[in-house]
Amino acid sequence: MRKRYTRITTLAVAWASISAHAQLTYQLDSTLLAIDVVVDSDRVNMPWEILWGPDDRLWMTDGPLITRWDPVTDVVDTVLQRAYGNGLGMALHPDFPAVPEVMVVFDTADYYGNGHLCEVSRFTYDAINDTLIDELILLTYYHAGEHAAGRLLFDTTGHVLLTTADYYFNGPDTLFSTYGKTLRFATDGSVPADNPRADHTWTWGHRNPQGLAMLPNGAIVNSEHGQMPFENEINLLQRDEDHGYPYYDGNTCFINPDTCASPTYTFTHPIHTFGHPPAGCEYYTSNAIPEFQNKLITGILWHKGIILFDFNASLDSVTSEEYLQGGAFDDMWRNRDIAIRPDGSFYLITNDRMDARIRWVHPDFSTEAEPTPADPGAIRIWPNPATDRVNVAVDGDAAIDLLDAQGRTLVAPIQRMGDHYMIGIGALPAGLYAVLVTRQQRSTVQRVVKR
Repeated sequence: MRKRYTRITTLAVAWASISAHAQLTYQLDSTLLAIDVVVDSDRVNMPWEILWGPDDRLWMTDGPLITRWDPVTDVVDTVLQRAYGNGLGMALHPDFPAVPEVMVVFDTADYYGNGHLCEVSRFTYDAINDTLIDELILLTYYHAGEHAAGRLLFDTTGHVLLTTADYYFNGPDTLFSTYGKTLRFATDGSVPADNPRADHTWTWGHRNPQGLAMLPNGAIVNSEHGQMPFENEINLLQRDEDHGYPYYDGNTCFINPDTCASPTYTFTHPIHTFGHPPAGCEYYTSNAIPEFQNKLITGILWHKGIILFDFNASLDSVTSEEYLQGGAFDDMWRNRDIAIRPDGSFYLITNDRMDARIRWVHPDFSTEAEPTPADPGAIRIWPNPATDRVNVAVDGDAAIDLLDAQGRTLVAPIQRMGDHYMIGIGALPAGLYAVLVTRQQRSTVQRVVKR
C-alpha cells in the first residue's frame, strides 16, 4: 500500500515549510552555518539512511517504509510500505532512473536491535505509479544484538558493496561466512568474477561498520565502531584485505595475544583511529562551505556533533580530524546519517531513536555578501533571509517577478543595478516569497524569506 501526504501546488511555485523550531546557527572560521529542521518527528519515525536522489528529493529508510521528502513542496511520499522489517542502508543504481533499481537492507525485526537476520533486497522503481515494486531478496546475513551494519554503496564498476558486523565470538573468517565484512555482489545477487574468492567477501575483519563513502578517486572508505575507547576507525577498503578484528581493535592487540605476536599474522591497519563512535559518512567536495571542502564528514552516535577528516593528496591517509561540537550541536544528539546536495548544503538525521528529525545545514546568506555559485550561470539571490531588499544576479537580460505564497505576482519596486537587479521588499509583511526569473523562455523560481 502506498501512502502520500497531501501535495500542495500553486502557479509554478510550491513552498517548502519553515519549521516551528527556531533556526540554529554555527560559526565556522568564515562561514556561518544555518541549521533548519525540515522534517520533524511527526513525519519521520526511525530513519537510518538518507540520500539525495537524481529526482531532487531526499530518499529515506524509515522502519518498514521507504519515503521521499520534496524540499520544494514539503511533501513526504511513501514509495514502499513493507509488511515487516526495519530499513537500514539504501542505494539507488548509479544510472537511476534509467536503470530503475533500488537496493535496500531490512532487518527482519521491527527494530534492528531486536532481530538477528537482515535481508538485502532489490526493488524496481515504477515511474508510472511512483512506487517500488517486485522485491527480490538477493541475500541474507546474520547479526548479533544491535551490531547490524547494513550500509550499501555502488562502486565504480556498478557492483554493490554491503557492510556486515561481528561480535568477536563468531570466530575466524571462513568461506561463505558473512560476519564482519564488506560484501560485494552484482545487482542480481551473484558473485562478481573479480571478487577475491568464490563468495561475496571483499574485505573482512570488521567489527561494526556504520558508513561507506566514495572518494573522488573512486576509492571506498568506511567509518567503523571499535570495541575500546579511541579505537574507532576510518578504513580504506581494498580487495582481499583483512582489517584485523577480532584480533586487533584499531591498532591495539585485542583478543588473542598469540596471534597478535605472530610473525606470520598481518592485517591492514586503519588509516585513522579516533575517539567518538561514528555514523554514516560522505566526502564533501563543494566550495559552498570552504571549511568542509575535500573532507570526509561523519555523524556521531552517543555524542553530539560531527567530525571532519582531512586526507593527504593521494587520498590514502587521514592527516587530521576536527570535532565540531557545542553551540547548535548541543541540540543534535546521535547524528545518524548525512546526505549532500549538489549545491553543497546537506541534510542530517539527528536525535536518532529519541526524537528523530531531518535537519538542513547550509550557509547563512543573511549578510550582504554575494554567494559564489558552483555554476557560473546560476542565479544568485542575497541576502536570504532579507529585511528591506533582495539582490538578484543573473547572466544577461531577464524578467524578474516577485510572487507571494499563493503564486500571485506582487507589485514591488525592481531596479536594474549594473550586473544585478534589486527588489524592494521593505513594505511587505514577513513571510515566504519567491523570485521568478525568466530568461530565454525558461523560468526559474527561488524561495526567499522576508524577516
